Amino acid sequence: MHVHEAMRLCPDLIVVDSNHQLYNEYSRKFFNYFFTITPLVEPASIDEGYLDVTDVCKIINPLELAEKIQKDLIEQFKLPCSIGIAPNKFLAKMASDMKKPLGITVLRKREIKEKLWPLPIYDMQGVGKKTLPILKDLKINTIGDLATSDINKLTKYF
Repeated sequence: MHVHEAMRLCPDLIVVDSNHQLYNEYSRKFFNYFFTITPLVEPASIDEGYLDVTDVCKIINPLELAEKIQKDLIEQFKLPCSIGIAPNKFLAKMASDMKKPLGITVLRKREIKEKLWPLPIYDMQGVGKKTLPILKDLKINTIGDLATSDINKLTKYF
């Protein structure tokens, strides 16, 4: 949200200047920590990344690893995080958004219909302000609506 919009919605809002040098420093710490877990780290933004822990999880349970990561990031850097555990990056991102702050969500392929399909389409990773109105016009209101849509109909619009 833009600052002017936030101030319109909340006139008593206190705006604090940003400190990009500090953000970059903490981002380095954040990602350096991840590299202590696995060399397979893909940054997605300054404060978000994907870790392929397939090999690591041969010796530690994925849930235990996620709890350790959360604990370490809080204790070492005072950085809270939400974690999504899933078989691919898209599902991991969707899972991490399900429980914030400090949530850990496991999303398995067999749970997609139950956990993702009922969600509103605007909650889907990748659906933005330009795509949303088109989907709404097509009567696609949930992720399930999209998942069960006619591919030929969708191809005409996307």
